[in-house]
Amino acid sequence: MKTPGIQILLTVLIILGAWWFHLLLIPFSALLLVWVSWFFRSDIKSLKRRFKEKHQRIHLFVSGMLILAAGLLTGILIYRFGIELISVPSPSMEKAINAGDYIVVNKLVPGPRRFPQDPDKYFRMGGTDSLKRGDIILFNFPEGDTILDNRPDESYYYLKRHYNNFDRLRMIRKWGNLIPLNVKQRPRFVKRLVALPSDTLEIKNGFLFINGQRIILSPTIIKKFQWSDSKEGFREIEDKFNILNHYQSKGEIVAEMTLDSYRDLPENTKAKFNPALLEKNVPDRHTFPFDISTGWNTDFMGPIILPAKGDSIKLTPENFPLYERAIRVYEENDLTKRENKFFIDQKPVTYYKFKLNYYWVMGDNRPHSFDSRFWGLLPENHIIGKIPENLVN
Repeated sequence: MKTPGIQILLTVLIILGAWWFHLLLIPFSALLLVWVSWFFRSDIKSLKRRFKEKHQRIHLFVSGMLILAAGLLTGILIYRFGIELISVPSPSMEKAINAGDYIVVNKLVPGPRRFPQDPDKYFRMGGTDSLKRGDIILFNFPEGDTILDNRPDESYYYLKRHYNNFDRLRMIRKWGNLIPLNVKQRPRFVKRLVALPSDTLEIKNGFLFINGQRIILSPTIIKKFQWSDSKEGFREIEDKFNILNHYQSKGEIVAEMTLDSYRDLPENTKAKFNPALLEKNVPDRHTFPFDISTGWNTDFMGPIILPAKGDSIKLTPENFPLYERAIRVYEENDLTKRENKFFIDQKPVTYYKFKLNYYWVMGDNRPHSFDSRFWGLLPENHIIGKIPENLVN
């Protein structure tokens, strides 16, 4: 009487735990196949020999198909849960990674993701390591939940923020219809991880501060410097040193170079370069969180506390622009604000407990990187994997 009940219970458990298929069923089936092959090895060997003698061509065909199927299955499993080779389309990570480089993505750091579309069901399968500051990662663009079918490579939300008459322009210029994308379909970006969950991030005078400490995560970071001497003087030195790019802005020469190159300049030359910065307290409405009352721009922003899973924050009119999209979009809550009061599912709330971890990413090529400075927090369910830096330039 117990046997049918146990079978029914096991069946129900398997159905309810269907996501463990890749963890349990495949290795169990492999072990079972090995055991059957060993236990009946004499019969299988005899049967195989007779079949091969009578049907040699069929045997060769079946053997080839089995090898092909095994290789295909192995490739799929490696691609889905292990490693992937991709080409980098943009220069935002130069000089660490150049546009067009092929790079390897290790999905075992922080581990293969499951159910990234559902913040309540999302989890990571066991990985080999956790993410750390300075890691280069591949992720799905969080604002890529909607794209324009005729401008798929541009951020719909950035265009909407940039053009006050966006809806009219979309029709006149035939930018196309709005296409929703789930997490795995969203465009992929490569950036450097600069802040982790629970970190406090601030940018002052163009420099990155984490938890109050100034940090430089890579000598390949590219910055802008303003030349304070004559144009003739710049022409004399521009070919002598590793100046990557230069142009004129408001009548002044602005040069781009890595921090390493700047550090190695002769002192008399270095003294003629000053950091090219935006003015403090002059807001940029295209900089996160797109609220000019903050006075923030890409050289002066923060502090921003990055939420960690399980953290509770008190919602205020000041921090609402920072966390609104995370709470409403990434964690799928019906969040509204009315007269400086906050409501989730029409119920008043004072505190909110986060379901996901959040990160901050920036490109090494700071003047030419569309990163967290322009769109905000990176939720962990969008992270695909880590790019081993010893396998890139």
